[in-house]
Amino acid sequence: MQSKDIRETFLKFFESKGHKRLPSASLIPSDPSVLLTIAGMLPFKPYFLGQEESPFKRVTTCQRCVRVNDLEQVGKTSRHHTFFEMLGNFSFGDYFKEEAIAMAWELLTEKFKLQKEKLWIAVFREDDEAEKIWRKYHQKIVRLDEDNNFWSAGPTGPCGPCSEIYYDFGEELACGPTCKPGCDCERFLEIWNLVFIQYNRDEAGNLNPLPKKNIDTGMGLERIARVLQGVKSNFETDLFKPLISRIESGDKNIIADHVRAMTYLIADGVTPSNEGRGYVLRRIIRRAIVHGGKGLFNICEEVIGRDPFLADQRRFITTIVDGEENNFERTYNSGLELIDKIISENRVTGAEVFKLHDTYGFPFELTREILNAKGFSFDESEFHRKMEEQRERGRKSEPKDQFLKLKQQAQSEFGTSRFVGYDTFESKSKITGILPEENYLLLDATPFYPEGGGQVGDTGEINGVKVLDTLGDINGVIFHKMEHTEQFEIGKMVTAKIDIERRKNISAHHTATHLLQSALRIVVGKEVKQAGSFVGPDRLRFDFNCHRALTREEIFEVEKIVNENIGKKINLNVYCTNFEEAKKRGATALFDQKYGKEVRVVEITDVSLELCGGAHAKSTADLKKFKIIKESAVQAGVRRIEAVVSSAADEFLKQSVLQEKELREKEKSKAQDKVQAQVRIEKARQSGDQVIREIKEIKGIQVAAHEAEGLDLPALRILGDRVKDQLKSGIILLASSFEGKAFFLAIVSDDLVAKGCDAGKLVKLMAQTAGGGGGGRANKAEAGGKDPTKIKEALSKAIDSL
Repeated sequence: MQSKDIRETFLKFFESKGHKRLPSASLIPSDPSVLLTIAGMLPFKPYFLGQEESPFKRVTTCQRCVRVNDLEQVGKTSRHHTFFEMLGNFSFGDYFKEEAIAMAWELLTEKFKLQKEKLWIAVFREDDEAEKIWRKYHQKIVRLDEDNNFWSAGPTGPCGPCSEIYYDFGEELACGPTCKPGCDCERFLEIWNLVFIQYNRDEAGNLNPLPKKNIDTGMGLERIARVLQGVKSNFETDLFKPLISRIESGDKNIIADHVRAMTYLIADGVTPSNEGRGYVLRRIIRRAIVHGGKGLFNICEEVIGRDPFLADQRRFITTIVDGEENNFERTYNSGLELIDKIISENRVTGAEVFKLHDTYGFPFELTREILNAKGFSFDESEFHRKMEEQRERGRKSEPKDQFLKLKQQAQSEFGTSRFVGYDTFESKSKITGILPEENYLLLDATPFYPEGGGQVGDTGEINGVKVLDTLGDINGVIFHKMEHTEQFEIGKMVTAKIDIERRKNISAHHTATHLLQSALRIVVGKEVKQAGSFVGPDRLRFDFNCHRALTREEIFEVEKIVNENIGKKINLNVYCTNFEEAKKRGATALFDQKYGKEVRVVEITDVSLELCGGAHAKSTADLKKFKIIKESAVQAGVRRIEAVVSSAADEFLKQSVLQEKELREKEKSKAQDKVQAQVRIEKARQSGDQVIREIKEIKGIQVAAHEAEGLDLPALRILGDRVKDQLKSGIILLASSFEGKAFFLAIVSDDLVAKGCDAGKLVKLMAQTAGGGGGGRANKAEAGGKDPTKIKEALSKAIDSL
């Protein structure tokens, strides 16, 4: 059975059992506690934790997942992967163990037709109930401890026992006479895990029964494909064979696995970086290269061609991978040289590995793999100690974490706020909470939009006291940052008014981001996805995935399309519907947003359809005009456009005209200055003969002393050089007034320098006479003075000093 048929059989089976089939969520989770989607249950975690009510009682999915906790095992075993697909069925307070076990057994033995004697069941050591149910179907059952067969989301909260289903590949693969399910050998392969979430663990460690029990199951597609296709390794299934056939050299299993991971990560909006999920991607790409991967973007093409989800991202994915591969090649080669050097100098220590990581950017994990392959090891605790010391030096309090705790505390104590600001700019509201230290005020209902989704928070006033900012969640706690909170009391009614003009400007810029994204998808390509945004009253910033800078022509074309849609005066259609219906209509959703049962859709007819909770204009006509003011790079694979609309666009264009006029005037002034400078230079050249005629002999020395008119220092130098060319031996003393200042130049021929004459001393004497200073070499020196009326006196003093 091919993998696509296995996937479809699983999903259809559970649909026939009353489950709602949902599409895979993004690899970028809405849960801030994890970097990546690591399990099929993660998108449903709020339902399991009781934080939200699920819109469906039964759900089935095939979820894209990435895990890197066993990264170094990939390629060493037949079953470890970074990217994998997790088939799952879930129950939220509906069926429990009896039905979950019955459905699992039916699917495996009747639909997939697995031989029953090849299956083993592992139950939690204390789960008598599960074993009793399993005994109705099968007798090969073992009990395992908490490490294997008990699931929890953390030290406290929902948890429960698991039943794991193993496939037995035969005694000949056993690790010994005591080999059984749970062993880390190749005999038993866990193909399905059924988690029975039935307890809530309290702070004291007590397991209290949950009023509503849940089911969470996970079956790895790669593993069940291996069993159903009768091969000895996951890498021999049809999920990997076409990929491996395109790889010419290196560790083909590692490269094939990592190419799948990098392809889907990039498609979901992850780009290589040195932190967070971007670092995970970078690490995966680099590990594939270290293990012999070349031309990885060509191998990505095979993955892209097998999944319609990836088709629109083809160019973006291959460009990012190719760019990262080229960039790392230089780092890798220099890193290998450094590793060879520390080996030859017997310096293989945790401190040196840290230096490679910190100073040269060579990943710790790759250094360890390379050293291990060469037969070397090092003190990893020393490396981690150095890393922790570095973190401690740079560690600062995380305001985001503190604010998250504050929100949780406020919601627990004061409850949530109801946002009414889509339809009104003013409300009569009751104070539900006050946080005097932070100057936060909480209301039962508010027209103030809290900062979120890239949009800044509203400002305004509550009972005449200024609201400086609004923070929180539109569907949760909303904090009004007040100028002060002294006059307010919990339970009192107040009047909350937002700054209407500011909100309208924010709304116009927010609508512009939707028009901009639509235009970019037309001009740049359908692969364009939003990667971040900022929406304020005076500008917008829109980040999007793109591997190159936009050309001037493309920027003009984007502007043109947006302005054409503004000119069409399209009324926005804003409505709420369920998530599935919105997706069917083609609505664009952000990868890092979590959407509930009901979603808000912002539609600009024939232009844009997006899920969005932000404030918007009533019509595109409200934007008046759109102007891009800057296009730049954010990081590899991500570009940024900054733009303005409406009055902000008018102001920008006005300032642009003024700046252009000022620039023209400066250029004109520069041109005039250049002409005047040329006039002074020509005057200096013509004055040379006159100075020669004024030469006098003083104590046997030829002295040319001259006061010029209107020459600056550069012109004075030209005059001095002109005279010097004709005066083979002698002293030249020149002075001039220019723009209210005095300038002096002294030149002494080399033969006189040898006799003790010094141009530096002469020019210093002249400059001091005119209230200035300066100096230079013995054969040539120049200076300036503040008082040009002293020029004649200065020249006389210099002559008298000879």
